[in-house]
Amino acid sequence: MKLKTFAVTAALAWTVCASALNLHAANPLNLLPTPKQLKVEGGQIPLTAESRIVSADPKLKPLAQILSDEILLVTKLKLAVAEGEPKAGDIVLKIDPKIKADADILTVRGQEVLKTRDYAHTIAVTDRIVIEGWDYRAVCEGTTTLLQAIVMQGDTASVPKMTVKDWPYSDYGAIMPDCARSHQPIHVLKIAVETCRLFKIRYLHLHLSDDSAFTFPSTAFPEASSVHHPPVTPYTLDELKDLVAYADARGVTCVPELAGPGHCTALMSGLKGKIGDPKWRTMDVLNPDIYPILDTLVGEMCDVFKSSPYFHIGGDEVEPAFYLPNEHVKKYMKEHNLTGEHTLWLPYGRNMARIVKKHGKKTVMWDGRPVGVPLDRELAKDIILYTWFPLKGRAREAQEFGYTTITVPWDMPPFPEFSMFACNGDVLTPRDKVLGHCRPMWEMDQVALVHSYLPGSPERHERTWGPDSVIEESYHKGRMAQQNARAFSILRPVDFKFEGAMKEGFFSEPITVSMSTIVPGVQIRYRLDGKEPTKDSPLYEKPFKAAESLNIRSALFEKDGRQFGNTSVSKTQEYRSFEQNLTTGKPVKASSVAGEGKNVEVAANANDGWVAFSKLWGAWKPPQWWQVDLEKTCTLDRVHIFPWWEGKRVFKYNIEVSEDEKIWTKVVDAESNNEPAAEKGVLHKFKATPARYVRVNMLKNSVQDAVQMVELRVYEEGK
Repeated sequence: MKLKTFAVTAALAWTVCASALNLHAANPLNLLPTPKQLKVEGGQIPLTAESRIVSADPKLKPLAQILSDEILLVTKLKLAVAEGEPKAGDIVLKIDPKIKADADILTVRGQEVLKTRDYAHTIAVTDRIVIEGWDYRAVCEGTTTLLQAIVMQGDTASVPKMTVKDWPYSDYGAIMPDCARSHQPIHVLKIAVETCRLFKIRYLHLHLSDDSAFTFPSTAFPEASSVHHPPVTPYTLDELKDLVAYADARGVTCVPELAGPGHCTALMSGLKGKIGDPKWRTMDVLNPDIYPILDTLVGEMCDVFKSSPYFHIGGDEVEPAFYLPNEHVKKYMKEHNLTGEHTLWLPYGRNMARIVKKHGKKTVMWDGRPVGVPLDRELAKDIILYTWFPLKGRAREAQEFGYTTITVPWDMPPFPEFSMFACNGDVLTPRDKVLGHCRPMWEMDQVALVHSYLPGSPERHERTWGPDSVIEESYHKGRMAQQNARAFSILRPVDFKFEGAMKEGFFSEPITVSMSTIVPGVQIRYRLDGKEPTKDSPLYEKPFKAAESLNIRSALFEKDGRQFGNTSVSKTQEYRSFEQNLTTGKPVKASSVAGEGKNVEVAANANDGWVAFSKLWGAWKPPQWWQVDLEKTCTLDRVHIFPWWEGKRVFKYNIEVSEDEKIWTKVVDAESNNEPAAEKGVLHKFKATPARYVRVNMLKNSVQDAVQMVELRVYEEGK
């Protein structure tokens, strides 16, 4: 037995080693994801200023210009876009519908799930570079291989002579930014689009609605997006149309989601109960009157997201306890002899699938957690399921019910074991109807999305584009790091440099900020407040000092005002000012505090001496008060208050002082304040008054039913 075990272990070890060796032999250029077929011929073709990008089909001219801009960001070479006969040294783009994959690809066509041999592309690098694809998107995917394969030696660029044939294993590879619980401006979503493009991720799933907001701007029901919690901001139609066009031009398709029947209280509140009472935490799925409204919303969204063959209808985390006590629900359950609440949600799935089908799309839905639309054999014909439910056997059960599934595992296996067939402990097979994989990116802010989540996107997609791709031991530090660095040159055309006394993104003394780009002859325009710069924003000319928190956005502009490339997003640099004053470290108390666990917004946070955005006192439902004991009577004439400044919220408050905690004198009246909170806070001066106790009465927050204060500082007269 021991010898047999040793033999099996040795065989497995040899298989892993041999696979790693074969990977290097099959993918010597470290391309990501690994192409199905790659042959490096030996030798290289130089890219020079005389090289051109020739589009053999007029439809490819937008892609040719995009590729020219991207090559400039990688090589400093500006290649002309041309038509006509190509010559040696050129890059040639062609569409050829006769190009076919060597294996079947599961996809959706005309609302039907079927197998195809379409979607393939080829690359031939000889004395020129010829990229041919089955359609526009396939050519796009071929150009990203070229971008990854460019070899830079100093300022000299070349491309290895090679032949490539590649295609997606299945149609659906996606990432999902959360656009409803943290605001993701369009310029950030364009970075997500570019990330998808550069790693052949075919779909960008946009989670546009949740309890926090419904961010789609309905024309028929403009009130639908009226309820939203800052900093989430609904989009405009022009913004979304611009995003879709931007994505389509790069071979990436945006998939919209209208969340329901749960996770949609913002939409329900905006519609003032027309689709259900927000207190129920679910749409009134049994009321037939809600579906014409949803039909209109779906139709409006489909008009904007024309290029998507898919429409996502939500389905996650329905909470039945708040809906079941309604008399019409109890009557329905009795009439239909329902003993459990699970089947109650079938009408939503059936009606929404019908609506989506009417608008020419294929319905996609979460396999809800803990309760959602149940598995149903008839519904399986019309709905593709995101297998999200964290229960072993659930993905397999969905397949047995006849569903086509997309793997979205709640419980992720260790990365080398992951593929699009691994889902919450289930291991599906190529014989199952698995359309692909989506990586959700829940609740991240835009900086985390750009700097943490998006750079991780190629990891899972390597095993979606090719589920049998071998992951080498040094994958993250080697191939993934190399290709992310190449991608960053395109995604981040402006490079930021911060110099000074900094620790983990925080600084307390002024720092020096520098910006640079490799693109010649352009201007760097920037903003420090996290908003997208325009051609009229401040011009960067030389390094400057900063003594405030920085959330820099920079972009390149040509002399005619045209923006070149993406907007670059810096990591947040938080300025924390410390000042020892009369309140620092003194005893405090408050009417209440918000938070739980390690995230309690305790009263002592507001007199620790630091003005730090991430450390504050907070309390729900104003009015609330916060009080400090100075431990001796002082003659006060100034107070500096720092309300929390996220989302430009306006606080109304007053400040009182007392010598004995019995008789209070109001020294600051900001009960009619209309100025948004800012990092610099507000310095209030008043007539010198003896006091030992200082109390802040927070009366109102303009954006939510809570109050927050980062710091309070008070000063003696003449000091």
